[in-house]
Amino acid sequence: MKGCFSMTELGHGSNVRGIETVTTYDSKTGEFVINTPCESAQKYWIGGAGNHATHTIVFSQLKINGVNEGVHAFIAQIRDVNGNILPNICIADCGHKIGLNGVDNGRIWFDNLRIPRENLLNLVADVSPDGQYLSAIKDPDQRFAAFLAPLTSGRVTIATSAIYSSKIGLAIAIRYALSRRAFSMIPNGPEVLLLDYPSHQRRLLPLLAKSYAMSFGGNYLKMLYVNRTPESAKDPPCCFKCIQGYLHMA
Repeated sequence: MKGCFSMTELGHGSNVRGIETVTTYDSKTGEFVINTPCESAQKYWIGGAGNHATHTIVFSQLKINGVNEGVHAFIAQIRDVNGNILPNICIADCGHKIGLNGVDNGRIWFDNLRIPRENLLNLVADVSPDGQYLSAIKDPDQRFAAFLAPLTSGRVTIATSAIYSSKIGLAIAIRYALSRRAFSMIPNGPEVLLLDYPSHQRRLLPLLAKSYAMSFGGNYLKMLYVNRTPESAKDPPCCFKCIQGYLHMA
């Protein structure tokens, strides 16, 4: 079994709550029915989907008896053991990329794809055979946060790894600037350290200050994650995503 992770859509990525793939439940057959209702709902840039994956975890809006219960995750088979795409599924490769072409990013459309009721990842919520929605978490915000909880640790580590990378790069540059000299101010005098030149200072010192600020922010993120509670669980994921994006841009 080769898997892929189908959350991102052409129209929605970071805003997971806005994804447009729709799954309904057919109580007569005990199956979920997955559909891509519009072009922006196609699963997009899915790593491994282009050529290799046989199964995928599909994030989709779950509608039970006409009521949207929010985003849920389902396991769906998309290819057989020989690599042939299954009926009711359309897959296309995203094409040549600037880098990482060894990863076959793909696009997926679903057309009334039926999967067993047991294929719902039901740690947080479930659907009974007769079509009743069941969840111990009544607050939709907390339920959504619980669904995304497995991704939260990854967001924290991605954000902090960006900080560590900047620290390593700055440490190399600043140490070199404190050891390398170039030109002297007076004849036969000692050469000037690179870091004593204003041009070097203007390039490195603001970034050094920013790395300290980002480090404090990263530590705060880790504290939020480690000390999270069920009541506060719905807030940190939003914070994690925003700060992760900022740290990567910075």
